[in-house]
Amino acid sequence: MKLALLLLLGAFSQAQPIMENKPVSKGEVLKFKLSYGWFTIGRGTFKVSDEYVVRDGTECLKIDVEGRTAGLAGVFSKVDDKWGAIIDKNSFLPYYSYRDLSEGDYDLEEEVFFNYDSMKIRFEQSSKNDKQPRPTRYFDIEEGNVFDMMGGLMYARSIDYRKLKKGDTVRMDAFFDKKFYDFEMIYHGIEMVDTKVGDIYCHKVIPIMEKNSVFVGKDAVKFWVSADANRLPLKVSANMKFGTAYCELTGYKNVKSGIDFN
Repeated sequence: MKLALLLLLGAFSQAQPIMENKPVSKGEVLKFKLSYGWFTIGRGTFKVSDEYVVRDGTECLKIDVEGRTAGLAGVFSKVDDKWGAIIDKNSFLPYYSYRDLSEGDYDLEEEVFFNYDSMKIRFEQSSKNDKQPRPTRYFDIEEGNVFDMMGGLMYARSIDYRKLKKGDTVRMDAFFDKKFYDFEMIYHGIEMVDTKVGDIYCHKVIPIMEKNSVFVGKDAVKFWVSADANRLPLKVSANMKFGTAYCELTGYKNVKSGIDFN
């Protein structure tokens, strides 16, 4: 499921504020399937809190994501990952994020605290296999907006893609796993897409990927977001060395517009 979240983060990107409204509702639940070739290898759930939580006097959304292996994949390596964040309900800037990963013999617990008074990020990690405690690390928040993974996903859903022209390039700054990233993508217009939740008009975006050992070929990763008031993350495809991986929305409830789909 970590792959699914990385695909979504790489696909969701932000330029100058092009926002019309907030498509995300309290209590929203999204369900995803991760497949590789013809095989389903994982399923995930994305949940937004029913009520706001308050940080530094600011109302915030609490987001929790769970991902587990499914089908034959669970026979070879069991994955049970939990991710989450507390983010400003308006700007989607993070106050806190966490990861609790269990992937076969690998485990990791991580907490990240964003302090906008000191403009510092406090980063803490630990594992059951650690022989020595890992040191707390601090990073400077430079001028401008820096999103975590969840905040980046939510902010990108607030982009009014109708104001973009085909070929426009947009960008986003993010912090993930001790590193700062500058993501860019190219907007490719609207097209009808056959998805697990129906045939839906979608905005298509393609992130600009640095050369790496995971994704192969030009335009290796593609992303589609619904061209409606919900701007749902419907589908991501990624060309990899041994085939194509997909992350697809399979169900949703408590969305801003429309009825539930289960």
